[in-house]
Amino acid sequence: MKISQKLISGILGMATLSGTIGAISANQQLKLAKYLAQQEAEEVAGLLGYFISHELESQNMRSRDQMLAQLQENVQALHKQRQRDLEIVDRNKIILADVVSEDIGTRLDHDRNNEVGKTIHDGIPRTYVETSSEYPKGIQLIAVAFKTSNGETIGAVILEYTPLYKAALATAHKNIVVTSVISLGCGILALSAGYLISRSISKPIKQLQQAVVNLAEGKLDTRVSIRSQDEIGELATSFNKMADDLQHSRDELVNANEQLRDEITERQQAEAELQQALKNLQKTQIQLIQSEKMSSLGQLVAGVAHEINNPVNFIYGNLQHADDYTQQLLQLIKLYQNYYPYPEPEIKSANEEADIEYLTEDLPKILTSMKMGARRIREIVFSLRIFSRLDEAEFKTADLHEGIDSTLLILQHRIKAQNNRPQIQVVKEYGEIPQIQCFAGQMNQVFMNLLANAIDALEEGFQKELCPNPLIRIFSEQVNENAVIRIADNGAGIPEEIQSRLFDPFFTTKPIGKGTGMGLSISYQIITEKHGGSLQCISLPGQGAEFVIAIPIRVGKSAQLSISDRHDRVTG
Repeated sequence: MKISQKLISGILGMATLSGTIGAISANQQLKLAKYLAQQEAEEVAGLLGYFISHELESQNMRSRDQMLAQLQENVQALHKQRQRDLEIVDRNKIILADVVSEDIGTRLDHDRNNEVGKTIHDGIPRTYVETSSEYPKGIQLIAVAFKTSNGETIGAVILEYTPLYKAALATAHKNIVVTSVISLGCGILALSAGYLISRSISKPIKQLQQAVVNLAEGKLDTRVSIRSQDEIGELATSFNKMADDLQHSRDELVNANEQLRDEITERQQAEAELQQALKNLQKTQIQLIQSEKMSSLGQLVAGVAHEINNPVNFIYGNLQHADDYTQQLLQLIKLYQNYYPYPEPEIKSANEEADIEYLTEDLPKILTSMKMGARRIREIVFSLRIFSRLDEAEFKTADLHEGIDSTLLILQHRIKAQNNRPQIQVVKEYGEIPQIQCFAGQMNQVFMNLLANAIDALEEGFQKELCPNPLIRIFSEQVNENAVIRIADNGAGIPEEIQSRLFDPFFTTKPIGKGTGMGLSISYQIITEKHGGSLQCISLPGQGAEFVIAIPIRVGKSAQLSISDRHDRVTG
């Protein structure tokens, strides 16, 4: 997936997650509003039943007409206070008291599904909708058992709670509309921001990528026209300067070759010396190109790493907030489940449909996976920046272990299991060595060459069934005043007759097109000439190979000046 697609997907995913959480919250609020409205109506009806039955029991000496009159008076008083329809029936559903006095003594027949009769029978409150010519849109009613203080059911109380229900629905609908508008706006803004950011990053990177391809094909007149005042603009300026230097170097080399040819023609007696000079010139040319390529690669890697680091930090930082909000919502749902273990049928059906238990278990796992992925990207970006070492182009103090670890991370795609071999096991036995003064970027280049050669040797040995369990062992220690690094493999080993030629320029045992023969030569030059150390190979056929690097830990002023002079002669 491209960088632009990753950015847009990440930002759009966060907006979608926010909208989803908002929708879930609004939906739960709607259900909660309906539930609270029914609960309030149920409590009012229950209290009415209790007080009326208590009053009837305390006045048991009165006549039935007096008790019914008192009951009717209480119903009318509650109707005036709450502005709701109310009626009380006995066990045979005969109306004992009603807001409409004409209905007293008649049989209740507007509950078509016999909800009131069921409530009288089992004592469970029920809600239903009554529709009639007077109420064409229907009104919300709740039936509650009418009990004595001894718990004996003597009838039912029917109470209207339509105003509560409508008010709850209106509030919930407002919240749903507001949540939907905010989520839609956030999604549009996130998509627009992601598109603009990805376009501003990917377009100049593609231009630089094509320019690098053209330069690799030998088109040294390639230039990029990026004029932005950011890191990519600085990278483009550095690329153009590198192309100018390469073109100028090639012109100089072409002129030098022409002069050499003229001198060979004029002086046949100096042919041997001129041939040697030509070989040295070719070697210098390859080293110069290699140095410029590593420099441009380091700048490109550092620039890309910096551009990726900013959006990744933004995503990683906000994931913790998203996790906190999710945990709060899940805790709220858990509290509702604890305090209302027997929800209404509608809520229970919605719970089963949403599979709330699976959602509660799986959502934190998804957020944890997202945080692990973002953390992995940050580690890769950090290793790329360490490997490029643009801020350590001078002779500075550096940690060799850190350089080895970053190189291993970059080579991880070659270390892991392939179709034709298992994963290469890497054993690190780091000793106590101090940080040393060195050219950190060039030391990373040495580690890259040695580890890549070890991987090639293990792949070849595994194919020949010489090493069924590929292994690379890295050992470090301080020996006297030297930092010693040993990189060993258990491959097929190196024949003794070619060990003396390993560090010669252009010498390689790999097939044509796979190796240039300059990796070990350049590594030897970096260790011996630029750091005043040593690089040697220890190998026996069938027992693998071990390369030993030794670099002085303390370098005096005279030695530093000598090393700097050699560096100027090689790269200048």
